[in-house]
Amino acid sequence: MVGLAWGIKKVYYTTLEGSFKIPFVRKLIKLLRAIPIPNDIKNKEYFIKEIDNFLQNNGIVHFYPESALWPYCNKLRNFKNGAFDFSVKNNVPIIPMVIKFRQPKGIRKLIKSKKDVTLFILKPIKCEENEMNVKDKINKLKEEVYEQMKKVIDIE
Repeated sequence: MVGLAWGIKKVYYTTLEGSFKIPFVRKLIKLLRAIPIPNDIKNKEYFIKEIDNFLQNNGIVHFYPESALWPYCNKLRNFKNGAFDFSVKNNVPIIPMVIKFRQPKGIRKLIKSKKDVTLFILKPIKCEENEMNVKDKINKLKEEVYEQMKKVIDIE
């Protein structure tokens, strides 16, 4: 859904390194331009350089700020710092997106067993240029994004 929302722009997706070890999934996520989040420190340095490079060249990198996608989960969990660190360091905005699931209505509920999905794309949020240190900027940006996403999730 996120890739479709961006149209023809290429989106790179971060995913756990272990996902590349699952036979069918490995081929699918490579087609979708997945970037493995490495476990070891040596490869993490390369990963950080590559993400910085994408962002500095107007690339789009998708992160799950909660660090994982839980299918059909309708609550917001605590965010990790990763996406916000990259945003502050590269001076690029975060474009919050919320995926909500709901029961199908009308005739759709008779023919559909899975929930309907809606993707909400919120206004970009950028770290303000001020005298705060980097850690405080990251935390402030993370809180702002969390609050905006929570408002959408809390609407029924």
